[in-house]
Amino acid sequence: MTVLYMNKKIKTIDLFAGVGGIRWGLVSTVFETKYTNDNDKFCQKTYDLNFRTAKLDVRDIDQAIEDGVVPGFDFLLAGFPCQAFSIAGRRLGFEDPRGRGNLFFSIAKILHNADPQPAGFLLENVKNLRGHDGGKTFDTIMQTLTSLGFHVGEKTVKVMNSMDYGNIPQNRERIYIVGFKDKKHYDKFEFPKPIKLKRNFRDLLEEDVDEKYYYNDKALYAKLKKEVISYDTVYQWRRVYVRGNKKGVCPTLTANMGMGGHNVPIIRDKKGIRKLTPRECFNLQGFPRKAYKLPKRLSDAALYKQAGNSVTVPVIRRIARQIKNAIEN
Repeated sequence: MTVLYMNKKIKTIDLFAGVGGIRWGLVSTVFETKYTNDNDKFCQKTYDLNFRTAKLDVRDIDQAIEDGVVPGFDFLLAGFPCQAFSIAGRRLGFEDPRGRGNLFFSIAKILHNADPQPAGFLLENVKNLRGHDGGKTFDTIMQTLTSLGFHVGEKTVKVMNSMDYGNIPQNRERIYIVGFKDKKHYDKFEFPKPIKLKRNFRDLLEEDVDEKYYYNDKALYAKLKKEVISYDTVYQWRRVYVRGNKKGVCPTLTANMGMGGHNVPIIRDKKGIRKLTPRECFNLQGFPRKAYKLPKRLSDAALYKQAGNSVTVPVIRRIARQIKNAIEN
């Protein structure tokens, strides 16, 4: 069993890493990333721009396992693909013909083969994971993790909203699953408590926005101007109607924002009606405006998708602190 001591670096591997949201939540902590993997080459451009070490490996995760490139580690981090479990997807779970649901078993394989055995893991997915297929999918995941010798249960599984746990004005519910090899670590672990939301979405907007993001001279403007009337509300164009959201809070950012742009949140400002920029979407996931950079030669569509697929950084940071407190001896 891995034994962790006070002030020793906790070595991590970051799987299905996207643009590094989980890793960024661990910056300036005792966690040290040794290996990262995601097969999206567009994500690689953003990821590698922001991290000097452990660059993104874009080979298929099962190929990486076969090639033996996954190093030893103390803690596994994974925001494994959620499309197979999401309400917005086809909800096929482990039966997804494209294999996305089965990628959970790649995580299980890595945990099983690790030598020495790691101290634990942190997994993130969509809220609907728990109810998929009448709970059978979630039960299979929990039974698999338990069979691998990890302590995981109700106290280490929690649905958390970014606006309640990250002081980020985005209505984003995600499920987090934490497991430990040592029962003492499991007993000691507690998820962070809710905190008061002190920020409005307008606190995270850019000042000078390119005209291309405005609808003022576009065909859709005639429909939007009748509905997008408040400066304090974020709206969405739902193909045939406009939907307003909770005052001061952005709706859940989604990966399909990059597919035609119809799901990109819309706001009104002094210049007119516009959609959020990719930078603003990253801001609404808690990435720091100056420290975290976006590639200049990457399309808006790709950046929207990356932001929508990411985790909310401050939520991860708070969970990581609780993990650190539980496993340090």
